[in-house]
Amino acid sequence: MADMSMARIAKRGVVGTFDPRGRDDRLQFWLYFAMVFAPMIFVQFVAQMVLTFPTIDPSLTAEANTAAIDRKMFGAIGTSGYLNLACHLIAAVLLLSATARRLHDRGRAGWWALIFPSAVLAAGLDQARRMDVMAGHMARMTTEMRKAPPEPIEMLSFPAELQAAMPGPSWPAIVAGIAMLWLAIELLRAGTPGDNRFGPQP
Repeated sequence: MADMSMARIAKRGVVGTFDPRGRDDRLQFWLYFAMVFAPMIFVQFVAQMVLTFPTIDPSLTAEANTAAIDRKMFGAIGTSGYLNLACHLIAAVLLLSATARRLHDRGRAGWWALIFPSAVLAAGLDQARRMDVMAGHMARMTTEMRKAPPEPIEMLSFPAELQAAMPGPSWPAIVAGIAMLWLAIELLRAGTPGDNRFGPQP
């Protein structure tokens, strides 16, 4: 019986980072996928906490401190979009060969794996752009609220107003989403039975 321990899966993934030859079954691919993305998600979380954590300057007035916190918080929203993109792109590159091997197991050419980083880049840039717009609009809304505090009932309309101000997804992001959906379905499907042109059944 094949050794399917986590250590074996990690070793296979790491050693094969730059080697797309051969085949990987679903268990190997998806567990290694989780091993790569889990640390990236943790890094994103910690970085966003650091970016948004308020810093109080005792030498400033309360109003000045509030304004500084607002600038940091809303600036971090825009920055976090690019941070997320960087983390996801690194993970996609690390998983490129593993994706190719999983596609080989499906009997498909490994070049289709290039959809992964390409789609992550296209969708990530679009998401970062939209988060920049959202941060700017939230900053303006917050400034207006401080100048003229709204009635509690009026605040219920703010989410809808914010959503209306958000730009829609770009065509590259839409195409990237469709391509990623196809790729995900392929990666979830069982491999071809027996040997194929890419090697023996894993």
